[in-house]
Amino acid sequence: MSRSGKIHCGVLSVLIIYTFIAWAGVKRDEDSLREAKKEASENGQSDPWSEVKFGENRQGAVEGMVKVGIPLLVTVIYGGILTILYVLPVLVDKVSEEMMGSTAEVDDDPLDEARAAVAEGEYADAIAVYRRYLLENPESRHSLVEIAKIQRDHLNSPAGAISTLEQGLDEYEWPEDDAAFLMFRIAEISEEDLADKDQVIAVMKRVIRELKGTRHAGNAAHKLRELEEA
Repeated sequence: MSRSGKIHCGVLSVLIIYTFIAWAGVKRDEDSLREAKKEASENGQSDPWSEVKFGENRQGAVEGMVKVGIPLLVTVIYGGILTILYVLPVLVDKVSEEMMGSTAEVDDDPLDEARAAVAEGEYADAIAVYRRYLLENPESRHSLVEIAKIQRDHLNSPAGAISTLEQGLDEYEWPEDDAAFLMFRIAEISEEDLADKDQVIAVMKRVIRELKGTRHAGNAAHKLRELEEA
């Protein structure tokens, strides 16, 4: 526990002890008064000043309530504040650990190392991490695209990026949307970086052929008409 936490606990302990002592004192006075009244009643004694004393006793009861109530209220409020500041965060952490602790390792991203390498300018290391991940997860379109992105944007090798995408496209049977994404990315690099119109046309024809009847084939046909009219 921190030093401030120990101080707060000490203050709370003092408040609790003071409140208990005050309550015990008030209760002792009430018990003494009750016993005195009982003895007087049993002995048949009458007190001409009983009404006055009743008023004094009532005032004393009010003072006793104040004497106990104020420190009790302060103790409750102070204890509530300490609970919110110190106890509640610990409970939340414990619950979070119980709910998520068992899956913490699963949630770790194995590609964080690659992203860190890119951020540090270690592009060869990043590509190596992505390729290693691809060997174990050949369906990882993200890893394939990231390798091509590094080659294109950081290594100034659009041809290398195209080669990476083409190799990945041919080596794995991709779902329709993934295959279309890779082919359109190859066409994009060919057009924007290499100004290779023939390559773009060849890729669009491949999309139409391999993804016949899909929206991707329709988009490729539209792009093909634009290229032929240009």
